[in-house]
Amino acid sequence: MSAATTTTPQFDLHYDDWGRLVLVDADGKYHEGVTPVRSFPLSDPEHWISICDSSTRELICIANPQSLPAKTRETLNLALAKNEFIPIIERIVHATHGEPAEWQVETNRGPRTFVLKGEDDIRTLSDGRLIVTDSDGVRYFINNVRQLDGHSRRTLERFL
Repeated sequence: MSAATTTTPQFDLHYDDWGRLVLVDADGKYHEGVTPVRSFPLSDPEHWISICDSSTRELICIANPQSLPAKTRETLNLALAKNEFIPIIERIVHATHGEPAEWQVETNRGPRTFVLKGEDDIRTLSDGRLIVTDSDGVRYFINNVRQLDGHSRRTLERFL
C-alpha cells in the first residue's frame, strides 16, 4: 500500500503545560509523553511516522504527514527535530590509524571527535551515502563521498 493511498488517522497533537507531547486520539483519549518515530528514517524519511506511547507501543501510524492539518504537522515536525540527532560529516579533519580509530570531523552541527571501533561501523547505503556509527552508537551521515575534499576522501578510503 502506498503512502498516497492510505487514510490519515484522526488525532490531535500538542504540548501540555509541562512540555510533554500529548496525542489525543479519535476517541478523545489523551496519551501523554508520546514520541514520534520515523519508520524508515534512511530510505523514506518523509513518510510512515509512528507515534508511540512511553512503553514504545505504536498508537498511530501516519503514512503521509503532509496530509495532516498544518498545526498538527508543525507540532509533529518540531517533536521529530527534538528527538533526532544525526549530524552530517562535511569534512574529516583527522583519523588515527588502526582500530579503534579516533576521528576528528566537521559536521553541520559543529566539530566532533569520536571513536570508530572498526570498518564494520561504516555502512554504505544503496544511493551512495554512508552511515558512520561511533562507539557510543551515534550515527553520522556522509551524503556524498565525491563532494568531500581530497583529504577527507583519502582518509575515508583507509576505512572502506
